[in-house]
Amino acid sequence: MMSPICYLLNATFSPVLVPVGFMVLTLIIFICLAAWTPLLREEISNHQEFHNKRQQQELKLSKPVSPASPFSLSKVQLGVWTMVISSSYLYLALFKGACADTEINQTALVLLGIFSGTAVSSKIIDKREIKDQRPRHQNTPSRGFFADILSDDLGISIHRFQHVVWTLVGIIAYLYQMGEIKTSCVMPELSNTLLALMGISSATFVAIQSKENDPGAATKTLVSDHPPVPAPAPAIHPYQPPAAVQTPPVHTSSGGNAFYG
Repeated sequence: MMSPICYLLNATFSPVLVPVGFMVLTLIIFICLAAWTPLLREEISNHQEFHNKRQQQELKLSKPVSPASPFSLSKVQLGVWTMVISSSYLYLALFKGACADTEINQTALVLLGIFSGTAVSSKIIDKREIKDQRPRHQNTPSRGFFADILSDDLGISIHRFQHVVWTLVGIIAYLYQMGEIKTSCVMPELSNTLLALMGISSATFVAIQSKENDPGAATKTLVSDHPPVPAPAPAIHPYQPPAAVQTPPVHTSSGGNAFYG
């Protein structure tokens, strides 16, 4: 009969716990890097602009503001999908003993391709804006995770919101199918329609993101924030009656014609 101590040691060093512990450790490292490093954050191109906006927010809110840059939506999505797919692969390859030869399927390749392409496109757009020395809404202190990933230069935006929604739909569907795997060793498969929708969502996000810091849009925003001052009305003088017209005097004689007396 196995003693309680031996049973505890056997359970502690069970081969099942090794992949689970590795997955949990990887997740903790990812969360720590995301919270305390620029791993998932925007690049600050103008530190003076960032400092000025931080001071303005502190005066407006009357409290200290985070010195960190805002979170990047494209980086967050790429990081989350990397963790989801890698954890799923480790779960099948290590947690299930018969799935050591599990292969990366087409769905995983398409998903990583979509969000890697989105991250690369966003990086190219950022570098172009930094090279042009444009004022960027990314040079703003972080206002919180969800506010950062959903906001552009005008605030919460629909193109970012729909991108987040379709990403969440894909993640939930992927993890649900992962939980339904009982005996097979095949990674989850998403429908081609859902993959196409996520690709369209990413393309829409990139296309509109390229115009977020457009100089023309910035000028329009500045004009709308500071409407033109109307020209002063002409001065109104008090009413003055017109001067009377003087007619020359008419000479008349009472005795008729002077020639005839």
